[in-house]
Amino acid sequence: MGQADRERPPDAGRAQSELSRRLGDLLAQPRGRRRARDDAGARHAVLRQGRARADRPRRPRFAGVPVPRRRRVRRRGVSSGDFVALFDAAGAAVDRYARPGEAVFAWLRAERSDFVRVNAARVRQAGSVERSVLAIRMFRGGRQAQIRCTLAAPRGTAARVREALAALRRAIEPLPVDPYACFEQEPGRSEHVARADAATPDEVLAAIVDGAGDADLVGLYAGGAVVRALASNLGHRHYHEATSASFDFSIHCAAGQASKHAWSAPRWDAAALRSALHAAHEQARILARPARRLEPGAYRALLAPAALADLVSLLGWGGFSERAFRSGQSPLVRAQRGEMRFGPSFSIVDDLEALDVPRFQPEGFVRPTRSVLVEDGRPGQRLVSPRSALEFGVGGNGADDDERPSAPCVGAGQLDESALLDALGTGIAISNLWYLNWSDRQACRATGMTRFATLWVENGAAVAPVAPMRFDDGLYRLFGEGLLGLGARVETIPEVQTWDGREPGGVRAPAALVEALRFTL
Repeated sequence: MGQADRERPPDAGRAQSELSRRLGDLLAQPRGRRRARDDAGARHAVLRQGRARADRPRRPRFAGVPVPRRRRVRRRGVSSGDFVALFDAAGAAVDRYARPGEAVFAWLRAERSDFVRVNAARVRQAGSVERSVLAIRMFRGGRQAQIRCTLAAPRGTAARVREALAALRRAIEPLPVDPYACFEQEPGRSEHVARADAATPDEVLAAIVDGAGDADLVGLYAGGAVVRALASNLGHRHYHEATSASFDFSIHCAAGQASKHAWSAPRWDAAALRSALHAAHEQARILARPARRLEPGAYRALLAPAALADLVSLLGWGGFSERAFRSGQSPLVRAQRGEMRFGPSFSIVDDLEALDVPRFQPEGFVRPTRSVLVEDGRPGQRLVSPRSALEFGVGGNGADDDERPSAPCVGAGQLDESALLDALGTGIAISNLWYLNWSDRQACRATGMTRFATLWVENGAAVAPVAPMRFDDGLYRLFGEGLLGLGARVETIPEVQTWDGREPGGVRAPAALVEALRFTL
């Protein structure tokens, strides 16, 4: 790419190409024309301004800000033991270079992860990622701006922070005053380190390949340490490090059928992974049978923990948000007004400790360990970000700006796991939901598709896979009068997306037996 290409203005009428995450971090440079853009997850040095709306919580406005790069090759990575030193160096630099009248918050996202990608039961890609990204946010004169830079080692961190602060000072001055800019002014400190022995690549490969056998297995293993940390020139020091492992995989069968699973554990457990692979094999044997096509209608259904977790995640899309409630976009608005409710056995708690999620957030506010979102079928607390608290004049509880639960946990019931199919009797057992969306948000009505390992059950025995079908049903009815029982065992469904790095959290849910799930196609 030549100089003329770099200076060419972007074409507003066409989609712009995007660099990979690593190239974006390395090659962040000022654009020829600093045109603000609506960016879903920029991975280069950016200046944040404005706010996220309830209907588009992850798309703030960005404008490019240059960060000078030292022209040298990084010769060593960051091991998990170095993350503390890296954080200390960043905190010391913020203290040293912040000026009077500035509140500077440095948010560290770091990880050391091993990845194994499998296709057709063979390892196609294996490697490790060591990455530390520091998001520095400056508050001054009612304005705020944010910049991101990639860190390599403690030794060069001070220079990076100094350069980033200089860029922020140049950029923040012309910005408009943000009436809802806020940060925690009382400094707080916390430290949580949950390190565990990670598997060697050879151990991971052996467990996956041995457990896969001759099946057409596709999946992605990710394991290692994930760090979130916060430092400010006001005295905030929060550090959270946790080790985890997950394997998101599926065994594919003929006619497009697949048995899909997501195994996870706080530490490497080869026996547990092999057990999950064995269960997938057993399910795949049933999927090899001819599929049964059902007529549209209402069917008694058993939702596996992963399927229930999908529906709970959909509820988290505005269902527990203060901003969504105030703007009339919450799918639970009728329940929050006392007009509707779920069944008394249905409860949801955002339990950060259960899924090892950090309690602090980038502006220094600390969240409660447990937030009761649904209790005895009725709405409980709403998640209130600092911006929403200021905008609507209510008490905040330190929620992230998207006001979504990070660790929703559904309460268990009384149904024994070994007797779930007997309790279903005759009906449909759904392992996963392939697609979900709101068909009527105000009525809390959802639509979705079955695809992965949906089985027809007769007299407590799975007899055949079911061809993909679309359902459309109200969650008030499904988890209200239509809820017959919940499983006694709760399963953790991990957060497996790695688009901008590994994320803590997930969903914990039992199986759910419902009287009737309404299928339309």
